[in-house]
Amino acid sequence: MSTTQEPEPTPLPTRVRTYTQDEVDDLDLYALSTDILDTLPFDWQVDTSENILLGNDVILDVGTGNGKSLTFTLSLLPNETDMNLVVCPLTALMIDQATNAKISTVAVCSETLEAVGRDAMFADIVAGKYRLILVSPEIAISKVFSQKVLSQANFTRHLRSVCIDEAHCISLWGGSFRPDYAGLGILRGRLPSHIPFLVASATLPSHILDDVCSKLQLSKDAHRVSLTNDRRNVSLSVHQMKHSEESKADLRYLIPDGAVYPSEVPQTIIYCNQRLTCEDAADRAREWAEDVGMIGVPKEWIVFYHAKLGAARKREIEEMIRDGRARLVFCTDALGMGCDFRSVLRVVLWGLPPSFCALAQRAGRAVRDMDMDGEATLFVSQNVYSKGVKEIEIGLSLAEVVADAEAENRGGDIEAVLESQGVDLAEEQEVVSVEEVGVRVSGNADEEEEQADVLPAATTARGRKLRMKEGYNRREALYLSRFVAGKECRRKVWNDFFGNGRKIQLKYLETTLFKERDKFVCCDICKPAAFVLPKVIMVEREPQLARGRKRKLSDTLTNLVESALKEWRDTELFELFLR
Repeated sequence: MSTTQEPEPTPLPTRVRTYTQDEVDDLDLYALSTDILDTLPFDWQVDTSENILLGNDVILDVGTGNGKSLTFTLSLLPNETDMNLVVCPLTALMIDQATNAKISTVAVCSETLEAVGRDAMFADIVAGKYRLILVSPEIAISKVFSQKVLSQANFTRHLRSVCIDEAHCISLWGGSFRPDYAGLGILRGRLPSHIPFLVASATLPSHILDDVCSKLQLSKDAHRVSLTNDRRNVSLSVHQMKHSEESKADLRYLIPDGAVYPSEVPQTIIYCNQRLTCEDAADRAREWAEDVGMIGVPKEWIVFYHAKLGAARKREIEEMIRDGRARLVFCTDALGMGCDFRSVLRVVLWGLPPSFCALAQRAGRAVRDMDMDGEATLFVSQNVYSKGVKEIEIGLSLAEVVADAEAENRGGDIEAVLESQGVDLAEEQEVVSVEEVGVRVSGNADEEEEQADVLPAATTARGRKLRMKEGYNRREALYLSRFVAGKECRRKVWNDFFGNGRKIQLKYLETTLFKERDKFVCCDICKPAAFVLPKVIMVEREPQLARGRKRKLSDTLTNLVESALKEWRDTELFELFLR
């Protein structure tokens, strides 16, 4: 008696398919993207994704608001079981992207872990429930994520690539340094060597890119896609502080003369280098709103935002920005990176940023709606304005930001949630404590080019010495000095720093959806008359009145109330007496 032998099951693939050039040429990512994502990609987006399919590391140096996040998804379209791991710096950014994604996406952060549970979420990821996995850096490099996700064969066999969004956060000089980001190089050792890395940022000048490539161990022949980050809908200007930094009086212009309702105040994000400065500046602005008798409670439309706020309050403020209730937002870099706040018309930088990349990152958060024009304004001390960027200014500004860097990515409440979910934050990470990160910079750029940097070492939390690479500090300080000095078009300095002349340029419907306007105002050097601020006269604030005493209203509000009462008297009151 013979028996029929069942065929042996087909073994599962051990890795995703690496395409050949001929196979990539036969793909039509344009059609796939249009059918699945309802989006027709640009050539540079397809070029990026095709190189991922070829198995190449890719450096994506693309300006803010031009669609770099689409490349995280395009490479998944040819195979419906492929997955991409995307490391994002901020919870707000992850939740925003996951909410608006057109394929199955999960945000792995403290808020979602607490809601779903660590083991359940990690199991769903390994089982292939999600195509796009957005993860915070501290979770990505944790041992538990490595054990339960990265080391699982069912995950790695479907992993197409690792994408590092906002990759400039890896570098101390990148503008938004995150200690957890600096440890992402460990992912190379925890994942199979064939998995390519895609690093993306709007600010990757050569020295920052060298630092990023070194820390992530990118291949020397990594494919590079570069699109100019020149924002031709953001006007640039620099002003020296006429009043003391403590008074914040130079910011008084943010509330226009005659404004009565909060909606009459242009929506503005004001970046400060320290959390306490955010809170103090918000208090001053609320006092100004009260002094002129504006209608409404100032705390409801003048807010501050930094890493130490609770998660619920952060989400509330983000929603207030989107729906227009928040008009003046004083913040640190904890707000805005990658988030699409399209209605923000103005960005103000209060104080010298720690690097030129920081300046560009903050300025780039204005008018994300490419159909609108806005402005980015930098306020610096009188000393910096007149004498240029000096060693003490750079050192102090950098130290201020780096001192807050660890908390900017995760506040105390976030750490508590992660630790309750078994994510051990004490391991694998070194928090840089900048004690004396300074530079030698004179006001003479030609003289400074001939000098060598003298770079003191920073110290990690474990006591190990770190040393900045030579030339980093000097280049940053020189370009900040040029930008502040105002002896040439500020946009030219910007473009020189980032090498924008050598990159793909913005062409409407060819490389971008941005359509340049003929009457766009470039900067305060090209057209000084367009950037004159109203003069602020400091007066001693009257002491608060005792309880029960009447407060004198401003003339504007008095006239408004009087007019409303007269209208009520002549209409509704008259009708009441006729009944």
